[in-house]
Amino acid sequence: MVGHWIGIVLPMSEILTIVEKSAHRLAFYDLAADRLIESIALPEFPHELALDPDGRTAYVGHYGAFNSTDTRHGGSEVFVVDLLEQRITNTIDFRPFRRLHGLQCDARGRLFVLAEADDLLCVVTEPKADARPAHAVRTGGVKGHLVAVSRDGQSVFCSNLMSHSVTKVAPFGSGIAPIAIEPGVKPEGLCLSPEEDRLYVLNRGDGTIADIDTATCRVLRKVTVRGEGTRIYRYREDQLLLASYVDESISILDRTTLHERAYLHLGGRATAASLHPERAEAFISLENDQLVRIDLKSCSEICRFATGREPDVSICFRR
Repeated sequence: MVGHWIGIVLPMSEILTIVEKSAHRLAFYDLAADRLIESIALPEFPHELALDPDGRTAYVGHYGAFNSTDTRHGGSEVFVVDLLEQRITNTIDFRPFRRLHGLQCDARGRLFVLAEADDLLCVVTEPKADARPAHAVRTGGVKGHLVAVSRDGQSVFCSNLMSHSVTKVAPFGSGIAPIAIEPGVKPEGLCLSPEEDRLYVLNRGDGTIADIDTATCRVLRKVTVRGEGTRIYRYREDQLLLASYVDESISILDRTTLHERAYLHLGGRATAASLHPERAEAFISLENDQLVRIDLKSCSEICRFATGREPDVSICFRR
């Protein structure tokens, strides 16, 4: 059963909302007080979080299993959440597709969702109102995990853990075969450059980052990175933020050279991160149920607070 409760917070507070996978909820934290103020109960094991271009609507995927080895059938819904009102406004049904993971919107607000169990990429045209996806195409890989979507939505790059590939998919061209790229072992985190001419992929299995030309789908270079990188984010025009799981750290990389500019040990395995929409700050989720707030200019810790079990992706907003 999906429900929610609503608390009280002063206008224009900064709020961080976090998907907490094993607490089975979307939690809202007041950043001025570093405390939980509200939560929305969700079915077991929600995963991932995407922000709509309107800045107030978020999408939560229902993976529905503890991890990929769990024998549970898995979930088939995406929950549409009004962040300002802290309530679910729509539920999108993806059945029979399941184990939803990897969500992102294009500039028009169309929602792209990976169904891991089926190796499908689904598209919801009007996710705030639609009850079902409108398109579905094969990813061309096995065990699709995360996506990087071009602004116009015409190209989607999917990281596929079991086929050790990234595939370039045309979501609206069923006659166009996916293009397979081999960036390294167990590619996971990925992001596009500001110009969308490059794709940066973290290979969790061999500790490298691959720099890929998005037009030719050629790997231009590979560089060894610290630890076991799981997530990568574009930070400013010329930098990348890397979250490392095994090394329990974050690194800031120069986008031109891919050399490390700054490093911070976190004291917990980093599972996901998000960037402040205005300031040079990041929010890092740790496997030991903590959220660490980072000043990216000095690459230093601002503060940390306890979360529910297994914090995942977060979004910072004002209300």
